[in-house]
Amino acid sequence: MPRTLNVTVAKVGGSLLRPGEVDKVLGKVVERHLADDGKLVIVVSAMKGVTDTLIRAYDEGEPRLIEDAIQPYLTEAQRLSLGKLGSVIEGIGARLKGLVSIRELWARDYVIVHGELLSTMLAEAALYNSLGVDAGAVYDAGIVTNEDWGRASVLGVSSHYVRHRLTWALSRRSVVIVPGFLGISLNGRLTSLGRGGSDYTASLIASYLNAPRLIFYTDVEGIMTGDPRIINDARLIPSLTHEEAYVASLTGAKKFHPGTFKPLIDSDVHVVVTNPWSSSGTLIMSKCINTPKLVSISEAGSIGLVSLKSGYAVTVVGCVMGLNEFRREVYLIIDSYGPIDVINDTEGNAVTSIVKDQDVAVKLAKELHRWVVSWIR
Repeated sequence: MPRTLNVTVAKVGGSLLRPGEVDKVLGKVVERHLADDGKLVIVVSAMKGVTDTLIRAYDEGEPRLIEDAIQPYLTEAQRLSLGKLGSVIEGIGARLKGLVSIRELWARDYVIVHGELLSTMLAEAALYNSLGVDAGAVYDAGIVTNEDWGRASVLGVSSHYVRHRLTWALSRRSVVIVPGFLGISLNGRLTSLGRGGSDYTASLIASYLNAPRLIFYTDVEGIMTGDPRIINDARLIPSLTHEEAYVASLTGAKKFHPGTFKPLIDSDVHVVVTNPWSSSGTLIMSKCINTPKLVSISEAGSIGLVSLKSGYAVTVVGCVMGLNEFRREVYLIIDSYGPIDVINDTEGNAVTSIVKDQDVAVKLAKELHRWVVSWIR
């Protein structure tokens, strides 16, 4: 698709959309991207914790939890003097309360995607009414899915609808806000794309629009060489390839939706993972820097590369992992921990070891991490 728009796609994570901060965060994002007379699509997540609360409300059939879920939005609407929006939010809350007792899978998806829809309403009002930004919302961006409730798959026809709807919207507004995480089935039902689906939404939109830039804004500076909760000396990764980022998302790194980077493979979309106030971040591009990049630990369950019934997967990610020199060094470290199954990614971007004991998995991850950072200058 030829590039016809100077458009940046920015995904704003729910951890940034906190009560008292929404207008500041969105204002900063707009400030960073409209100086060059381009256009901006902002994909928003639900506020932190809201989706979990909506899931509990439906699964437990508890209408009271709907009040907890919408309260952060009501608080922000009041703080920003958006009285009409507050009334709309209360009306949505009343409707959701009536749906939590319906034991149908479509109703569950309908309820749980409303955090993103409320974030979109709030973002539009905060930008347009409070900050005077030429912004408008598109609640249905054209992402069409099947009805695999809870983890819907995106259909190919989406590319046409997204291009048509967002190109039209961008011809009328400088900034367009879109909800992440959700799609609409061919039968007109709201569907959810699975946990982390807002990242996936942003990548799909960037791919469909052939956008030159895609920025993931989060509460940390970028993707780290390891989970800081486990590895104390984890470092910021300067750059990854699209393939490395895709494999990292499959292993659960930074909790990206496993499909996030797949639409970007073989594209020339310039991707950055960063913080709105940071001048650094992780650049994701097509060129491979010949070093290992990160270590991840995933618990039992499907992690994309391998399905585990029990135990832990410790994975080293890097485009060099297909080279015998690097694999040999990783195997030596793994072998020092006793008999451990090893699985190689067929594309040469990862080596995964399967460990039964959690303590052993953590120790192995820390040693592999020391090896990884020894290669990063």
